[in-house]
Amino acid sequence: MQSVRVEGRPDETAPARRPPDELYLLDPELLADPAGGYGRVREQGPVVRAWLTDEQPVWLVTRYDDVRDGLRDPRFVNSPAAIPGFTGPDPRRPLVDMLNLPAEVLDYFMISALDIDPPDHTRMRGAVARSFTGRRMQALRPRIEQVVEELLAALPAHAENGAADLVERFAYPLATTVVCELVGIPEAVRPLFRQWGDDIVTMDPDRLGTSSPALIEAVHDLLRQRRERPADDMLTALAEATGSGRYPISEKEAVTMTLNVVMAGYENAAQLIINAVAALVTHPEQLELLRTDRALLPGAVEEFIRWCGPDIMVRMRIAAEDTELHGTPIRQGDAVQFILVSANHDPRRYPDAHRLDLTRRQADQSEGHLGFGGGIHYCLGASISRLECETALRGLLDRYPGLAMAVAPEDLPRIAIPGAAPRYTGLPLLV
Repeated sequence: MQSVRVEGRPDETAPARRPPDELYLLDPELLADPAGGYGRVREQGPVVRAWLTDEQPVWLVTRYDDVRDGLRDPRFVNSPAAIPGFTGPDPRRPLVDMLNLPAEVLDYFMISALDIDPPDHTRMRGAVARSFTGRRMQALRPRIEQVVEELLAALPAHAENGAADLVERFAYPLATTVVCELVGIPEAVRPLFRQWGDDIVTMDPDRLGTSSPALIEAVHDLLRQRRERPADDMLTALAEATGSGRYPISEKEAVTMTLNVVMAGYENAAQLIINAVAALVTHPEQLELLRTDRALLPGAVEEFIRWCGPDIMVRMRIAAEDTELHGTPIRQGDAVQFILVSANHDPRRYPDAHRLDLTRRQADQSEGHLGFGGGIHYCLGASISRLECETALRGLLDRYPGLAMAVAPEDLPRIAIPGAAPRYTGLPLLV
């Protein structure tokens, strides 16, 4: 990976394009090993300049304490609309423009609850909050256990040469079923979400130009149906909130919230399960701990989120005012990226941070890690992701205690994904 200069912000005469010796966030080497790559960046300095695209610089904040505090710092906002009187360029646009989306689709991308600030963020999140209460999550446990059992029982029927793929036959069907039932997405529409999710991950403009309008129209149709026939699901809550109630939202915001929740709900949960299984088969001593003591599972899930969580960074933040971090001047309108993967592997916070340790627990029993972000944008589906991962691992260990892969761990196929941990495309389990 290319070296990184640690320095103050260049003056106004600095070139608009990335210098060859500064870090590019889409560098293939960085995408292939985010923990190692961002770990090296973390040790070069607390604030480092990098480039999101060849034209868009961004400040990287990589150490645990700084990331934790920054995610709660009102000086860093999610949208330039939250900066009074600011008329500069939107630093989010270069990356979004790479997708070459139709204008009518782009509008939905730019009003996501992930990219806005209070009071609009409070309003949009409030519209769906009752669907994610602790009581509602725990009520889902029997259904999740049922889906896990059904999928695991069906694995031998899908086996080829004695092996069944946990990615397509277990993790994704589980995560998709759970979040779609919570939201109220019928089975006929679920393939549209999977296609759209794959297109988002691959950042394919042509495919997104086709899948996005179709999915958006499908969600509009579902909202119209819920107004006529309410149900006990998130779509009904959104349909009821459009234009009225304590947290009124627009029709377009309701669609966007649906897209966000379903996409994040199945993609992140599935990838957490997949990464956890891959971690276990590559760390047999940790696998043996769980085989002999299921009581370790809740803490083990927290360690998987820290050590191999699916998100390596949060959505971009924007400096709302001229400020300074560790002596580095950051100007109003600058892009700032808080890096979760480097914070979660920071040796200043965790002894032997590079080591997977399923017995690792915080002294105060808190989650400790930043795998789900922090502050007001803390992951809405964190509880359900935890519950799915714990239930999935328990079911796997109970039904297939050997938990052996059909290929050597080092041969498990992976692809690099911008902004996320490398994605396993197959986990062939011997069944």
